[in-house]
Amino acid sequence: MKYIYSSLLSLTFAALPVTVAAQQPADDPSVTTEITDSDEEFDLAVRQNPVEIPDEADDIDIPIPGFIKRSSNHIIYNGADWSKLRAAFEGSFQAPVSIVHIGDSHVQADINTGTTRELLQYDFGNAGRGLIAPLRICGTNQPKDYVFQSRNSWNAVKLMSPSWAQTVGFTGTSIRPSSSSSELTIGTLDTDDYNPFTSATIFHNGKLTIKDVTDENGNPVHFRAVPSRDYTQIILASLATKINVSFASAGDLTLYGASLSGDRPGVFYHAIGNNGATYDSYNRIGNVGVGINPLQPNLVILSLGTNEAFGRRIDTASFTRSIDRLVKNIRTANPDALILLTTPMECHRSVSKTQKVRVRKKARKGRKATYRTVTKSKRSYAVNANIAPLRQAILDYGKNNGIAVYDWYEVAGGNGASTSWINASLFAKDRVHHTHKGYNLQGRLIYDALMDALREQPRN
Repeated sequence: MKYIYSSLLSLTFAALPVTVAAQQPADDPSVTTEITDSDEEFDLAVRQNPVEIPDEADDIDIPIPGFIKRSSNHIIYNGADWSKLRAAFEGSFQAPVSIVHIGDSHVQADINTGTTRELLQYDFGNAGRGLIAPLRICGTNQPKDYVFQSRNSWNAVKLMSPSWAQTVGFTGTSIRPSSSSSELTIGTLDTDDYNPFTSATIFHNGKLTIKDVTDENGNPVHFRAVPSRDYTQIILASLATKINVSFASAGDLTLYGASLSGDRPGVFYHAIGNNGATYDSYNRIGNVGVGINPLQPNLVILSLGTNEAFGRRIDTASFTRSIDRLVKNIRTANPDALILLTTPMECHRSVSKTQKVRVRKKARKGRKATYRTVTKSKRSYAVNANIAPLRQAILDYGKNNGIAVYDWYEVAGGNGASTSWINASLFAKDRVHHTHKGYNLQGRLIYDALMDALREQPRN
């Protein structure tokens, strides 16, 4: 196999020091912990609202801590045949390989997926930025390496909106222009990685008529528009990093996103992420499989399950049915694409910790002091016990249906991993999301597992 392996593979990594956080004694009868309605509201806000992850040194070559189970960092094939994917990567110097990674807020931030993208493209070539979505126009956080903006007014809906006033596309976003003539600015930002493109495929529903295309300085760009039922491809006469697209539309137009292609071999790593998303969220769209079909995926990665674990009660049978529905939806429209399920790692959830304490009453003059018992409550955190059974449900579904699984729960450290990640500053303050460094580590480990799958024959 003709791979250009990154020198990162041969580096030796030092382990980060691990300390154990102090815990409340379990036998203290004065302390009780429970999940309340306010805790659930707090958790819901954390998972669905824009995720702000502080900027850090974007070094993807970071030490791998000792609590990471590197011996488990491989794909569990469950009998799935990955030979076609290996062949696709072998031929990536002639035709692009396309990976579509679908998930929740862990994917929407595009830090872990961005790390995996960068490493794979370093080895096999950069076919283009791939899929971008109007997340910021929809009022949520957007990856920092692309632009999807407009000066016009739009009616915007996102996946986790309680109700949809218009059709939501496979990206989990939907924007409808408020006027018949509008414009969009799409492209990549000036970063260390030069990411020019020669075509932009805009995914939409309804009629879209491209009027003109200009560069970021307002200069006309020669182009050819190729309409299709679900998208319009804009083919440029020269390379660009940012374009302004003016278009006319009827009242039925909704836009879902765009894919930027360099018309060159290599790897596409498309990321579709929505804060708060679950398997049922994407099933609600109904046509995710059809939507991603124009991306011609060789591999579809599904990273969901964290948000399902935040209910007070879970139903693993219902959860398994939701997995099956989305897998079948994707497989029906993309029969040649491999599917890879990933398990969520251990995380925490908000809980109310109450403690009964004696408080001295104010005594009257000459009287003996008296005391009363009051209950004090404060928000705390505890391991989310629902993660483990949902992880097992994903493992069982993959095994029973011949679908490969990446057990991120085990790779990240298994039971007790959340404490290790917190102590190593890899978890964000909410103890659900990761820090920038934590996401870089996750993306790097997924890359290593994929490379292992491409180099070797199945081990299970």
